[in-house]
Amino acid sequence: MTPARSLPEIGDDLSREEIMDVLANEGYSAGDRKGWLKKVLTRLAQEPQDGPDADRDALVREIKRVLDRNIPGEPEADDTL
Repeated sequence: MTPARSLPEIGDDLSREEIMDVLANEGYSAGDRKGWLKKVLTRLAQEPQDGPDADRDALVREIKRVLDRNIPGEPEADDTL
């Protein structure tokens, strides 16, 4: 049995592309993806903001949609995030 892959660290410079890679990669379990996305949302919520950030807000909304749409066993491989 192949060991589970480690999800990427959630750093300050986490990009939309990195999030899409995690969602599209079949090497991660649905539960691991969901937990990782929740951590991403927590990180984004904790980041200090000087003012409104439309890109960040759109990313948060899209991650929430992915979590709400959670279909067990099916990776989110489309470019909706």
